[in-house]
Amino acid sequence: MIYNMDNKTIEADAYDTDKAEHPHYLRSYEQYFRPLLDKEIRLLELGIYRGGSLLLWRDYFQKGLIVGLDLQPVTVDDASGRIRVYQGMQQDTALLDRIARETAPEGFDVIIDDCSHIGELTRISFWHLFDHHLRTGGLYVIEDWSTGYWDSFFDGVGFSYQPNLKFRPKLFRIRSSLAHLQRSAPRLRSILRPLKRLLNRKQFRSHDYGLVGFVKELVDESGMADITREDNGRPPYRPSKFREMRISPGQVFIVKA
Repeated sequence: MIYNMDNKTIEADAYDTDKAEHPHYLRSYEQYFRPLLDKEIRLLELGIYRGGSLLLWRDYFQKGLIVGLDLQPVTVDDASGRIRVYQGMQQDTALLDRIARETAPEGFDVIIDDCSHIGELTRISFWHLFDHHLRTGGLYVIEDWSTGYWDSFFDGVGFSYQPNLKFRPKLFRIRSSLAHLQRSAPRLRSILRPLKRLLNRKQFRSHDYGLVGFVKELVDESGMADITREDNGRPPYRPSKFREMRISPGQVFIVKA
């Protein structure tokens, strides 16, 4: 039994997957997955270890087709015939196209990246799949994004920043004057912009290594409507590709607009 029909909670303990080690992961999945329970969804997971999570999703989505990709060969005992497994690299866009063509020609409803956790590889597969093979309203999940904070990880760097919470009134007044002058004297913007950037950049530090950096790129996409707005942004205008973006410890949930 993998879920309670009354509460529709995901129970992963009986499956060979590390998702059982993260109860908050499962609670977040429940919130997004419940509306899909009775639908004939198409789900793709990148990075499947020994295939236990595919069995979990197969049993949870009893009408769904479950597709997995892993760098290593994986064999899954599936009597239902609703699981498909591919071997290859997540950055192989030609392979991703073939998987989508063979299993979800109209687009995936759910894509989960539990694969390399390497920023540059995750970035390639995300934008290719999101733009070309995720349905409108579909859900894209990135797991374990905090690897970018680990010195021991491939592209991670240890995080040691301590915020300086001391208020500096004089500097604040200078910044306020620059902001006012930039609004009141548009012709000076090209001169004031780099000065404003210099004074403001020291207010916050940003850790942008590995998946942490890529997640912050996704935050920028979430704000694209403001980045490109006609009055205060940099046109031409375009709305964000995201209807919703939710960041929680270890997970990012993005709903396609």
